[in-house]
Amino acid sequence: MIRNRLIFGLVVMIAVGALMLGGCGDGNGGDDGDQAAGGGEVTGTSTTPGEDLTEIAERVDAVLELGYNTITPDTVAKRLFNDNPDDDPFIVDTREPEDYAAGHIPGAINIPLQELPQALLDGTSEIPDDQEVVVASYWGDDGDLGILLINIARIEDPAAQLATPTYPKAFALFQGMTSWSFRRDLVPAGTRFDDALAAGVTVEKATVPGAVPGISQGLYPDFEAFPSDADTVIEKILIRAHLYLNSVPDQRDLHVYPTALAENLEDGDPTNDPQILSVRGGAADALGVIPGALGIPYKDVAVLANSGIIDPTRDTVVYCFTGHTGGLATMSLGILGYPVKNLLYGMNGWSTNTAISSGQLKNFDLLRGWDFPINDGGEDDLTSLADYVPPAGCAQCHTSLTAIFYDREVADPPPAAAAPPSTGEG
Repeated sequence: MIRNRLIFGLVVMIAVGALMLGGCGDGNGGDDGDQAAGGGEVTGTSTTPGEDLTEIAERVDAVLELGYNTITPDTVAKRLFNDNPDDDPFIVDTREPEDYAAGHIPGAINIPLQELPQALLDGTSEIPDDQEVVVASYWGDDGDLGILLINIARIEDPAAQLATPTYPKAFALFQGMTSWSFRRDLVPAGTRFDDALAAGVTVEKATVPGAVPGISQGLYPDFEAFPSDADTVIEKILIRAHLYLNSVPDQRDLHVYPTALAENLEDGDPTNDPQILSVRGGAADALGVIPGALGIPYKDVAVLANSGIIDPTRDTVVYCFTGHTGGLATMSLGILGYPVKNLLYGMNGWSTNTAISSGQLKNFDLLRGWDFPINDGGEDDLTSLADYVPPAGCAQCHTSLTAIFYDREVADPPPAAAAPPSTGEG
């Protein structure tokens, strides 16, 4: 395995008032570390997919086909505090160290997202091969960036895994730490969904029926030769993942905020508009998409015949329903060399007031989720979860995040009754 080749830059905390679409990155590894100079960089484009790109795309596509995605926080809590320690998932918190220190799931280890590829390359991540993994991130969709890498690194034969699962899965915690705890300081200010509505991070913009038919651009990212000791496709993928994740100064810059996207599209200058890609699928797209959006289902974005409709020389914004499969697609396209970001909260960051079945959730209200204990400097154990396990706690009443998804097909759901912060539901 390649060791000690990647140098990671400083990360910078971003203020909500300064969140802009710009800085999407060129996909070329802006950290200028040893590995960036040693290979795997995007050097330009080619009219035909190169051998490395083809090999990488095939492996990413095979892992996407497994469909591994999210797990709800109540499921994680009950598994962490039951009578079967063999059922415990291994928790990886991919937020920055200062946010991890402010409060994390008891027992979680901290590997900041931009450092995860190196840790997997070096074998220093401490992630076991024989235990299911839950990635706890800021908003959840960024957790999908991490689980794709973990599943790629651990699953030797995705086709065999699809037929007969052997390797334990890696899941993203649905909506990240915003669904585990009501604490506002665990994510950047104003970017919990309930706070984002008030802070203006989300928007209520029009949609149009149907995605734009895609036309092949006849261009594909071209990579500089990989280092000679990168002799497996997994190593090449992790090198590409490092370069992509570090093409921005801060992992939170891998998002586009809906306000920034709307301002960009409405500034009167179409020359700087990003490409927009819906990865929800044809049925949802037919009911409503962000104007001008292309459409590729998330499991198909690494098929080069599909990704070829994206211009690799232009910034691209990906979105799904709530952000999660958008995260999987964003990581996949970033590995393949496209300059891409994910739309925070997906369609629900763009509009909550049109056709429900196209992805807008009328009661997308994370305050009706859970408020599980966190370790914010005390003893890092799971005993505080006992109050949440039947027959003592809320889990006897609520088995999942009741306000999310369950209201999707209701024509006119009643307003969500949000619980006050830090009181829990039930």
